Amino acid sequence: MHPVSMPMQEGALLSLIAWTYLLTNAVRVFTYMPQIVAVWRSDDGARSVSLLTWGSWVLSQFTAVIYGLMVVVDGFFVAISIVNLVGCGAVTVIAMRRRSQWKRALDAAGGARLQAR
Repeated sequence: MHPVSMPMQEGALLSLIAWTYLLTNAVRVFTYMPQIVAVWRSDDGARSVSLLTWGSWVLSQFTAVIYGLMVVVDGFFVAISIVNLVGCGAVTVIAMRRRSQWKRALDAAGGARLQAR
């Protein structure tokens, strides 16, 4: 008999997986902060941040929230997904704002150079 198929070991394995999921995602909350700070401080329009990538993570976390609410009906899963949605959303929104500010500054500087000629 395969060790994972034994009921007691299976329960322990599922518990280990659940706790690992909870702990890694709890720590993940703190990993958003350096990215949020870096994007916030960016003076180049956060050009190194891929809005496509972060936007896709926002969509992924949004679907995880819906999945948690309607399919697995698991409050912890939903809570973790919401926290991750907020983290991904914060990076995405701040990067979009920095990108917009940077483009406006470039346009203004270009316009000022044209007027100086």
